[in-house]
Amino acid sequence: MPASQHGSEMDIRVERQDHCTVLHVTGDLDFHGTPLFYTRVDGVGTAGSPCMVLELSGVRFCDSAGLGALVYAFNRMKAANGRLVLVAVPQSLRRRLRISGLESHFAFRDTVQEVLPEAGSV
Repeated sequence: MPASQHGSEMDIRVERQDHCTVLHVTGDLDFHGTPLFYTRVDGVGTAGSPCMVLELSGVRFCDSAGLGALVYAFNRMKAANGRLVLVAVPQSLRRRLRISGLESHFAFRDTVQEVLPEAGSV
Protein backbone atom coordinates (compact mmCIF):
# COMPACT_ATOMS: atom_id res chain seq x y z
CA MET A 1 0.00 0.00 0.00
CA PRO A 2 1.37 3.38 -0.90
CA ALA A 3 1.86 5.87 1.89
CA SER A 4 -0.10 9.06 1.55
CA GLN A 5 1.48 12.48 1.63
CA HIS A 6 0.34 12.70 5.25
CA GLY A 7 2.48 9.71 6.19
CA SER A 8 -0.35 7.28 6.83
CA GLU A 9 -1.17 4.15 4.91
CA MET A 10 -4.73 3.15 4.31
CA ASP A 11 -6.01 -0.22 5.39
CA ILE A 12 -9.45 -1.71 4.90
CA ARG A 13 -10.62 -4.83 6.68
CA VAL A 14 -13.79 -6.42 5.28
CA GLU A 15 -16.16 -8.61 7.27
CA ARG A 16 -19.71 -9.89 7.01
CA GLN A 17 -22.08 -9.38 9.94
CA ASP A 18 -25.67 -10.54 9.59
CA HIS A 19 -27.06 -8.85 6.45
CA CYS A 20 -24.26 -6.29 6.26
CA THR A 21 -20.81 -6.06 4.80
CA VAL A 22 -18.65 -3.97 7.10
CA LEU A 23 -15.55 -2.19 5.84
CA HIS A 24 -13.28 -0.98 8.66
CA VAL A 25 -11.31 1.89 7.12
CA THR A 26 -8.14 3.21 8.75
CA GLY A 27 -5.56 5.75 7.65
CA ASP A 28 -5.93 8.54 5.13
CA LEU A 29 -8.89 8.49 2.77
CA ASP A 30 -7.17 10.63 0.17
CA PHE A 31 -5.93 10.61 -3.41
CA HIS A 32 -3.36 7.95 -2.55
CA GLY A 33 -5.73 5.71 -0.60
CA THR A 34 -8.84 5.82 -2.77
CA PRO A 35 -7.70 3.18 -5.29
CA LEU A 36 -7.66 0.63 -2.47
CA PHE A 37 -11.06 1.89 -1.28
CA TYR A 38 -12.58 1.46 -4.76
CA THR A 39 -11.09 -2.01 -5.05
CA ARG A 40 -12.56 -3.09 -1.71
CA VAL A 41 -15.99 -1.57 -2.42
CA ASP A 42 -16.09 -3.20 -5.86
CA GLY A 43 -14.87 -6.51 -4.43
CA VAL A 44 -17.65 -6.65 -1.87
CA GLY A 45 -20.39 -6.83 -4.46
CA THR A 46 -23.99 -6.17 -3.57
CA ALA A 47 -25.64 -9.54 -4.16
CA GLY A 48 -26.86 -10.99 -0.89
CA SER A 49 -25.73 -7.96 1.08
CA PRO A 50 -28.32 -5.18 1.05
CA CYS A 51 -26.30 -3.12 3.51
CA MET A 52 -22.75 -1.78 3.43
CA VAL A 53 -21.30 -0.22 6.57
CA LEU A 54 -18.21 1.96 6.47
CA GLU A 55 -16.69 2.04 9.93
CA LEU A 56 -14.56 5.18 9.78
CA SER A 57 -13.25 5.73 13.32
CA GLY A 58 -9.69 5.11 12.12
CA VAL A 59 -9.77 7.68 9.30
CA ARG A 60 -7.33 10.46 10.15
CA PHE A 61 -7.66 12.57 7.01
CA CYS A 62 -10.05 12.87 4.06
CA ASP A 63 -9.62 15.06 1.00
CA SER A 64 -11.89 15.65 -1.99
CA ALA A 65 -10.87 12.32 -3.54
CA GLY A 66 -11.96 10.62 -0.32
CA LEU A 67 -15.30 12.43 -0.38
CA GLY A 68 -15.72 11.27 -3.96
CA ALA A 69 -15.01 7.70 -2.90
CA LEU A 70 -17.75 7.90 -0.25
CA VAL A 71 -20.18 9.19 -2.89
CA TYR A 72 -19.14 6.31 -5.16
CA ALA A 73 -19.97 3.77 -2.42
CA PHE A 74 -23.31 5.52 -1.79
CA ASN A 75 -24.23 5.48 -5.50
CA ARG A 76 -23.19 1.85 -5.86
CA MET A 77 -25.44 0.75 -3.00
CA LYS A 78 -28.31 2.95 -4.18
CA ALA A 79 -28.13 1.44 -7.68
CA ALA A 80 -28.39 -2.02 -6.09
CA ASN A 81 -31.38 -0.96 -3.95
CA GLY A 82 -29.16 -1.30 -0.92
CA ARG A 83 -28.11 0.96 1.89
CA LEU A 84 -24.84 2.59 2.92
CA VAL A 85 -24.31 3.58 6.55
CA LEU A 86 -21.35 5.57 7.85
CA VAL A 87 -20.34 4.58 11.38
CA ALA A 88 -18.10 6.30 13.94
CA VAL A 89 -17.35 9.20 11.63
CA PRO A 90 -14.63 11.49 12.99
CA GLN A 91 -15.79 15.07 13.57
CA SER A 92 -13.35 16.44 10.99
CA LEU A 93 -14.83 14.19 8.29
CA ARG A 94 -18.40 14.91 9.38
CA ARG A 95 -17.60 18.62 9.07
CA ARG A 96 -16.23 18.13 5.53
CA LEU A 97 -19.41 16.26 4.58
CA ARG A 98 -21.56 19.06 6.03
CA ILE A 99 -19.58 21.87 4.34
CA SER A 100 -19.64 20.09 0.98
CA GLY A 101 -23.40 19.56 1.16
CA LEU A 102 -23.04 15.77 1.19
CA GLU A 103 -24.05 15.09 4.79
CA SER A 104 -27.77 14.78 4.02
CA HIS A 105 -27.13 11.94 1.56
CA PHE A 106 -25.70 9.57 4.15
CA ALA A 107 -27.09 7.63 7.09
CA PHE A 108 -24.95 7.88 10.24
CA ARG A 109 -24.72 5.65 13.31
CA ASP A 110 -22.35 5.61 16.26
CA THR A 111 -21.61 1.86 16.20
CA VAL A 112 -21.83 -1.09 13.82
CA GLN A 113 -24.11 -2.82 16.33
CA GLU A 114 -26.73 -0.06 15.86
CA VAL A 115 -26.93 -0.88 12.15
CA LEU A 116 -27.30 -4.65 12.34
CA PRO A 117 -30.94 -4.83 13.55
CA GLU A 118 -31.92 -2.35 10.81
CA ALA A 119 -30.10 -4.21 8.05
CA GLY A 120 -32.64 -6.99 7.64
CA SER A 121 -35.32 -4.47 6.72
CA VAL A 122 -33.45 -2.89 3.78
